[in-house]
Amino acid sequence: MLDRRFLRQIDWTLVSAALALGTIGVLMVFSATSVPGKADLDFAVRQLLWLAIGTVAAIAVASVPLRIYDGVAPYLYGIAIACLAAVLVVGQEVYGARRWLGAGALRFQPSELAKLATLLMLARVLDDKRVNLSRARSWFRPALVALIPMALVLKEPDLGTSLTFGVLLAAMLYWAGLPFRTLALAAVPIVNAGLFLVTRGIWASAGVILASLVLIRPRPQVAVFTLVLNLGILAAMPVLWSHLEPYQQGRIETFLNPGNDPYGSGYQIIQSRIAIGSGGPFGRGYMQGTQKGLEFLPMKHTDFIFSVVGEELGFWGVTLVLSLYALLLSRGLWLALAARNRFASLVALGVTSVVWYHVMVNVLMTVGWAPVTGLPLPLISYGGTSFVVTCVEIGLLLNVSLRRQEY
Repeated sequence: MLDRRFLRQIDWTLVSAALALGTIGVLMVFSATSVPGKADLDFAVRQLLWLAIGTVAAIAVASVPLRIYDGVAPYLYGIAIACLAAVLVVGQEVYGARRWLGAGALRFQPSELAKLATLLMLARVLDDKRVNLSRARSWFRPALVALIPMALVLKEPDLGTSLTFGVLLAAMLYWAGLPFRTLALAAVPIVNAGLFLVTRGIWASAGVILASLVLIRPRPQVAVFTLVLNLGILAAMPVLWSHLEPYQQGRIETFLNPGNDPYGSGYQIIQSRIAIGSGGPFGRGYMQGTQKGLEFLPMKHTDFIFSVVGEELGFWGVTLVLSLYALLLSRGLWLALAARNRFASLVALGVTSVVWYHVMVNVLMTVGWAPVTGLPLPLISYGGTSFVVTCVEIGLLLNVSLRRQEY
């Protein structure tokens, strides 16, 4: 049980922001799943149930001494990897991808568990006093911890979720002491791969390589290695493109020009833009959205629920939601800075980076500034596994707030 004297250490701003977002989520799920003349309570009631379960889970996670998670991290990580491997063999296939274990209502996404387990495992590995990130050999263990689940999730296939592990690894390596110049140099191949997918040419990538070598000025041997690595990646990109699933290729092409197929792959983005744009300053009014009400907007209670917020609540509603996220993320970053314990600081930073990535990608996706990835909007999109895992992550932040003075 929580010691009552710890209650004054709780970050009530964080709690308030999370509960406000969860409440908005229940209200928007109810609106998104209802049509004119017919209110549908089923999804909203289930979302309210997930909010209740998530709240209990967050309190339970916050009640356990943080060092317990350090000890169980390897076991949790092993279970997550086993579940990811199992989903490739016996997982349920939905929309052409195997992402679920279980049957009927009793199913969950192992990738959500894997994000949490990888976060804790990375914090454990990087908390080791023997880790010296100024030496390349110290990068191997944390990279392996993140790349194994990343590869398994990519195999499902789930590109958007798999990239979460890369973001998590980069953020936690930097927080653990990896020099920014080194991290920036390591990001160059990723940037070049993205540029190739966008431009299908090498000139932009060549410019990035040249600029990185001039600005970062690595040692000669590192510069040669970087050049060879990037050239190898550019040579491999046509092969990688040919091995992408057709729907993945379509999402990238739709992101570049949704108007090429307005009634096919570009339909989601076009309808989402119409919904958000039609909201104006104050929106059409709660439950009054026409894009979702007339069934023009797909996945309106999951991937594109932010579009419903924009249509019904308008600019000020969107500003409120984004402000709550900014408040939540800023408190997470503050806890990472305030924690005296290195493991606690890494956990807080890891949670903050995962939530930030999901919010950023989902919001940019709805306005056509990022490819459609299927990442939910934390605490607002309808869902079971993702919602509860996000609440557990909030519970970890509360745990850090309770024990931030401990060494």
